[in-house]
Amino acid sequence: MFGQQLVGSLDRILKIILQVVWLNFLWVLFTLIGVVVAGVFPATAATMSVARKWVQKEEVVSVFQTFKQAYKREFAKANMIGFILSIMAVILYLNYVALVHLAAQIPIFVVIAYYFVLFLYGILVLWIFPLLTHYQSTIKQYFKNALIIGLRKMPTTITIGLSIFILLYMSLSLPTMLLFCTMSLICLVIAYLSINVFVKIDNDEAN
Repeated sequence: MFGQQLVGSLDRILKIILQVVWLNFLWVLFTLIGVVVAGVFPATAATMSVARKWVQKEEVVSVFQTFKQAYKREFAKANMIGFILSIMAVILYLNYVALVHLAAQIPIFVVIAYYFVLFLYGILVLWIFPLLTHYQSTIKQYFKNALIIGLRKMPTTITIGLSIFILLYMSLSLPTMLLFCTMSLICLVIAYLSINVFVKIDNDEAN
């Protein structure tokens, strides 16, 4: 009896591991299909969409079909969001270069303001894709809500940020993780933590 339970438990664990690896492989594959630049953002949104369904215990008959549908559905919005985030990143980098070269001439409050803006940018990156896969809204609203929720739910924001840092640090130590599970694990963690926040927000609005 115990042996059967053990085998059953190991079988479930193996299936979960294979699903996580498969989802990560799909992220890599569809990122490459979009020639990276046009593929990474919708692939990330699709990975988040599948992770969200798993966390909410929704039935996922085919991970591939669910992923593919989400990839197509969010392709335009995800790329637009990604394009805006990329432009913002370039601007922040150029400002950083300017701060380094003109450090002696720049007032301290400008440096503080820069790092505050960088902090807000980090909040956007952490929250905008969970919002994209959970709600139907405008791109402007996604950015606005990402900032509001990220600031209001700071403990969750910090937890998400630390979780991503740990997973990426582990991936640098074990590079094979990047191919097999890093992105799918990151999306699962973000989905789990963000959905709890969204459910509370939805319940508050309903009441």
